[in-house]
Amino acid sequence: MGWWRLTVAYAMVIAILAVLPFPAPRVSGVSLDKLLHLCEYLLLAWCVVQAARASKFPHLKTLTVAFLLSVSWGVILEGVQGWLPYRQAEWLDVVANTLGAGLGAWIGVMRRREGSP
Repeated sequence: MGWWRLTVAYAMVIAILAVLPFPAPRVSGVSLDKLLHLCEYLLLAWCVVQAARASKFPHLKTLTVAFLLSVSWGVILEGVQGWLPYRQAEWLDVVANTLGAGLGAWIGVMRRREGSP
């Protein structure tokens, strides 16, 4: 149950960050927005893999659940942002979220296959 609680708590942190009215961080004039989206959802999917594994999900189901839950959360939050006057929904954010979710799920599942904890 601990991994699921951590995963839900982290998903809530992402949701809070998604609705706060602040601009995307920039380094030397370059927006880090898409990189942050990728990293947020990589970690989210990795956490879902850990939670699914702790719940004894089969291998393929673990990968599928981690990917679909993470991508769905990203799509929902982008939809919410579309309703906020101070935020905007972007398809490239959904793409970055999806790439991050795919990488996070794959890393989580592959590390397990290699015998890592």
